[in-house]
Amino acid sequence: MNETAEFLRECGAFMLLTVNDGKPAGRPFGAVTEIGGALYLSAGAGKPVFEQLKKNGNVQIVALKAGTRDWIRVDGFAEECFDMTVKAQMLNDCPNLLKHHATAQDETFHAFRVTVESAKLYTASGMRDLLENE
Repeated sequence: MNETAEFLRECGAFMLLTVNDGKPAGRPFGAVTEIGGALYLSAGAGKPVFEQLKKNGNVQIVALKAGTRDWIRVDGFAEECFDMTVKAQMLNDCPNLLKHHATAQDETFHAFRVTVESAKLYTASGMRDLLENE
């Protein structure tokens, strides 16, 4: 998962697609971290993305690295994580989250662990399956 998380962080922003009443819903995200080989995202309570993730955890992440034609597509399933150490690490790794959540105990701050089912990196050299190396 290292290479997947690293690529997403290098992009700065990525599109997170969820399912909204059977239709795709996408929005830009920027907070992502890797802890213990797992990918984590966050979503604030009360936002549509939070409700969509709770109702249907199927997600897709797509990102294009600026100034290149290198891009990634990650398919997976997101489940809420209630571990305060994970949430604290997310705040440490993604300081932009501190604009919205002062502490890991903030009731509106929720972390989601993404079980990655597919991670493919596309470059000028072709496509590479990032899960093959793990």
